[in-house]
Amino acid sequence: EEKPKPVEQEKPKPIEEEKPKPVEQEQPKPVEEEKPKPVEEEQPKPVEEEKPKPVE
Repeated sequence: EEKPKPVEQEKPKPIEEEKPKPVEQEQPKPVEEEKPKPVEEEQPKPVEEEKPKPVE
C-alpha cells in the first residue's frame, strides 16, 4: 500500500485539455452587450415609491 500510484495517474492531462479555448471564445462580447443599459433603467424609481407610507 506504500508503493506510489501508477504512472497513468501521475502524467499530466492530455494536450487537448491544456490548449487554450477557441478564438471564438476569446474575442470580446458584441457591442450590443457592451453599451450601457437604456436610460429608463438608470433613472431613479418613481416618486410614488419614495414617499413614506400613509399614516393609516
